[in-house]
Amino acid sequence: MDRIQKALDKAREKAASEPAVSPVNRPQPQVAEDPLQAPITDIEYTQTQVVPATPDQLAENRIIAGFYNNPNSAVFRMLRTQVLKKMRSNNWQTLAVTSPTAGEGKSVVAANLAVAIAMELNQTVLLVDMDLRNPSISKYFSLNAKIGLKEYLESNLRLSDVLMNPGIKRLVVLPGVGRAEHSAELLSSPKMAQLVEDIKAQYDSRVIIFDVPPLLQTDDVLLATNYFDSALLVLEDGKNNDANIKKSLQMLEGTHLLGTVMNKSERPPEHQNY
Repeated sequence: MDRIQKALDKAREKAASEPAVSPVNRPQPQVAEDPLQAPITDIEYTQTQVVPATPDQLAENRIIAGFYNNPNSAVFRMLRTQVLKKMRSNNWQTLAVTSPTAGEGKSVVAANLAVAIAMELNQTVLLVDMDLRNPSISKYFSLNAKIGLKEYLESNLRLSDVLMNPGIKRLVVLPGVGRAEHSAELLSSPKMAQLVEDIKAQYDSRVIIFDVPPLLQTDDVLLATNYFDSALLVLEDGKNNDANIKKSLQMLEGTHLLGTVMNKSERPPEHQNY
């Protein structure tokens, strides 16, 4: 834990020496016109395919943020509050969730965070599976998607053709299907850049979460850093050494790192029964 804290302290010191990001660079909407101020309860998905996941499927796939009777679900709601506070105060719209290496649980964290945010009555979420080499979001929501981001980038599909709703209000998923060996070329393509611009413009009041590949195993994240405003770094407890953490933080320089999520910890969350 000490080495992680030291690495994070260095990152914060570097960020503190840089000019502060001012949210006034983008005009703030008036309160009466701000869609975040009004409950968003009556949403009809007329073009988005709806494939409801059952509670049993979600629980089996470790998507627990929506289960109040699960003490571990509170962790994701607390994470939601911290993330939204930071993003809203800086007028940020997009968030990447990543990790140093594969298997640390970044996709589970991204999916649970998306569900937790969608539970807010005044906030909608778009979850994009940008891990083209190892997409997993469709599996976690039991969507059984046949087409996804890879197919969209390689064809003339409409965006509405690949969007799915897992039966959770205010949450839409752009899944991934299959493995793309040429993921770097797809992520750096003009069509990918245009897609990001389109979803940011079309869903200007939505939080957009990108589940991106591990930092130290491909160059995909380096090619995609200009697509997101902020990032979360998921670390499996006890897995990473100082070098991995330091290099991961260096690769995220230029992106606003909101913090780290310690995953798979053997220690139970404090006050989980409050």
